[in-house]
Amino acid sequence: MEAEPPSSPSSSGPHACVVRPDLELLEDVLDQLEISSFRDSRGRLGTRWPCFSLFFTIDDQDDVFSARTIYDHFFSVDDKPELCAVLDEWNRDTTGLKVYSATDDDGSVIIVSEAMMRIDGGVTREQFAASTAIWLGNAGSFHLWLTQRLSLSGLAGEPF
Repeated sequence: MEAEPPSSPSSSGPHACVVRPDLELLEDVLDQLEISSFRDSRGRLGTRWPCFSLFFTIDDQDDVFSARTIYDHFFSVDDKPELCAVLDEWNRDTTGLKVYSATDDDGSVIIVSEAMMRIDGGVTREQFAASTAIWLGNAGSFHLWLTQRLSLSGLAGEPF
């Protein structure tokens, strides 16, 4: 006997448990997780940790919920090839966070991680809260990995 395929959502409208996430809901989720947050000048909701800042956005036009983390390490352009090799190792060996380097206008190189989720059909509050908590945990886990890996490669980077 063949297994039944999962049923698709009804086309008559969203399920009662499905919500359309916004930054106010995200603030509620962060409050429930006992995480302080702030709004930056670009309208993003952010959290600050000892070694990184994490910014959340909800793009209504593209229906995407995303988290972008900026880590408190600065590198010179000369360090970029070796730094990219370290980041490639993370991207090759793990899933969940995409990490990359970015060069600021002043020429310093920073490390950024991103996670995103499509929300065009809405999500349950539980799914939204769980994704947020997982992304926060992943940002911290990556920072621990990065600190160890940079030490092994001899790339310390300048602190923020």
